Amino acid sequence: MLGQDRFCGDALPSSDVSAVLGGPGRLAQSGLYEESDPYYSFSCKVQRTSKFVGGDQPLLEAELSFDKADFGLGASRLWKNASASSYFIGGATGAVSQTQAWVLLPTGCAKEVRPASQQAEIPVLKMNLTRGSSNPAALARAALATAQHVAAGLGCTDTNALKMPARLQGPVGDTSPADLCGMKGFQLPEAALVKGKAEPGTAHVTGRGSRTRVCDIMLQGPGEPRISLAVSDDPAVTKALRRDETATQGSGRTVTACSSGDLYVGVSFNDAYRDVLLDQGKDTYETARSALFTSFQHAAGKDFGCPTGGE
Repeated sequence: MLGQDRFCGDALPSSDVSAVLGGPGRLAQSGLYEESDPYYSFSCKVQRTSKFVGGDQPLLEAELSFDKADFGLGASRLWKNASASSYFIGGATGAVSQTQAWVLLPTGCAKEVRPASQQAEIPVLKMNLTRGSSNPAALARAALATAQHVAAGLGCTDTNALKMPARLQGPVGDTSPADLCGMKGFQLPEAALVKGKAEPGTAHVTGRGSRTRVCDIMLQGPGEPRISLAVSDDPAVTKALRRDETATQGSGRTVTACSSGDLYVGVSFNDAYRDVLLDQGKDTYETARSALFTSFQHAAGKDFGCPTGGE
C-alpha cells in the first residue's frame, strides 16, 4: 500500500519502519512532538493500521530522554535483561533487543539544554516496540536514524559518534560457575550468598566483541533474586559517568583510571535480592554489597587489563 515516504519529522524512512513493523496494513504516524528553542523534547509513534486485521497492531515509539549513561546496563523495571541485548560494535554506543533499543547521543552539543537538567544526565534516544517483535538489526537501524535526527536538533556536529555499528554483539549464554560472567576465576563472594534464599544459580553474559559487557546472575531463591554486573571502557560511557557525582563505589557504580583509559564498573540488584539481604540485617546488606562490588571490580580490571583492577 502506498503511504508516507518518511515518518517522525523526516527522521525515519518508510523502509526502516516497514522492516520493524512487519505485516499487512499501511503505516500511520499517530503522534509527533518536537520541542525547539531550546530543543529538548522529541517523541513519535508509528503503527500498522488495517481494516482487515483484527486486534491491536504493533506500535513503534521513539523518544528523546535524559538519563544517566548506564541507565540500560543494570537492574531496571523498564529495561530488563540487559545481558540478553545485543550491543553495538564499531559505531554509535547503544544496545538493542527484539523489542527495545537505546542510543547514547553526544554530550555538550550546542542546543543541549533542558529545564531542571542534571549534570549526571545525558541525552538518549530510546525506541520501544509493543505488541510485536523485530529483527534486532532492523530495530537498530531505525533507532540510529532517529538518533541522528534528534542529534541534529540538539546541534551536535560530531557525526562520527552516531555511525551505524559494524555489527551487533549478542549474548553468549550461560557461563561456568568457576569463571562467572566469562571472567577467569571470578566467583560470587560468600558474603553475597544466603543459604536457602540466594544460592549460586546461572549467569548470562554478552560476548566480548563489544566494549560494553553485561552479566545477569540468576540466583536460586524465592522471588528470583538477580544480580546485574556491567563493565565498559567505551569513552561515551566513561566520560559521561565522570560527570556523575553519584557514581561512587558506595553506590555500586564507578569509573577507574587505567593506563589505557577509563573503566566503568557497575553492580546492581533486583528488589528480590535486595530484600533477601536486608532481611538478614543492614550490616549483612552492606557487607554483601561491598564484597560483591570489590570482587567484581577486581575481576573486571584484570579482564580488561587495568593495572589498578579494583585493588
